[in-house]
Amino acid sequence: MIQTLEIDRSNPEPGLIQQAGAVLAQGGLVIVPTETVYGIACDPGVPGAMDTLVAAKGRDGDKPIARLAADAEQVKQTALSWSRGLAALAAAYWPGPLTIVLETRDGWTGYRVPDHAVAIALAKACGRVLALTSANLSGEPDTKTASEAMAAVKADLALDSGPSAERAIPSTVVKVDGDQIECLRAGSLPFDEVAAVFRKGGDS
Repeated sequence: MIQTLEIDRSNPEPGLIQQAGAVLAQGGLVIVPTETVYGIACDPGVPGAMDTLVAAKGRDGDKPIARLAADAEQVKQTALSWSRGLAALAAAYWPGPLTIVLETRDGWTGYRVPDHAVAIALAKACGRVLALTSANLSGEPDTKTASEAMAAVKADLALDSGPSAERAIPSTVVKVDGDQIECLRAGSLPFDEVAAVFRKGGDS
């Protein structure tokens, strides 16, 4: 039975965030609300945690898993480079439904800062980026409530802040390589708009 904690969407209780952080620190999995869909997270710095997450998701272990960050500063600490174009994207869309794939010491990795106080508080409390993927089995529909997420994937704890969105539309995913940007997945944000912000930021 997954332990469920009902948590305030706008002002998450610190004690509940600490409970979730303790589960992550022990290598456990936590179901986390975002403004798009519910996700399932682990602390990638804990040995074995990523393997547990991949198994819960039922996906190919070679397929990358994005990272949940509290803010752009956490992302900058892991990225090999940080350009004016990236700074413009972060300023315009974070927090928000944009995942940016960047080159890091561990290879190409996607980062997201959700527009959701619970997700941000959890990443902030842990002090580093967390691994986050949608809380559904690979190939199955995204989940927009904690109960749907709990029925879809195995986790140790669920943070329930109510429905994530009326329409479960995932984040837009872009890859940034130097001054080049490409769309890897269409989502909540129009790619043409995102690309225009990136290029204008790079020209400034």
